[in-house]
Amino acid sequence: MESSPPATETKPLNTPIQTAQPNNMVYTDDKGVQHSIYLPQGTLHTASDHLQNKRWDELAKFEPYTNQGYTEDDFRAFREMNMKQGQEE
Repeated sequence: MESSPPATETKPLNTPIQTAQPNNMVYTDDKGVQHSIYLPQGTLHTASDHLQNKRWDELAKFEPYTNQGYTEDDFRAFREMNMKQGQEE
């Protein structure tokens, strides 16, 4: 008689899940050149607005994305932005 494999239990994470805005954007400019830029926390909306309005010169001012990753400061900035938005509503 075959035995069933043991059931695995789902255990809660020891640390809370942290969130942050995306920190990079990839776009193709009006000359057909693809760019990957770094977005510090709080700049996603501005960069998206520049992209939507084809402000290539403004997007070019952003630092290139080089796998900067996320830091605790990024997560803290995101929490602070959310708290500020909650107070304004």
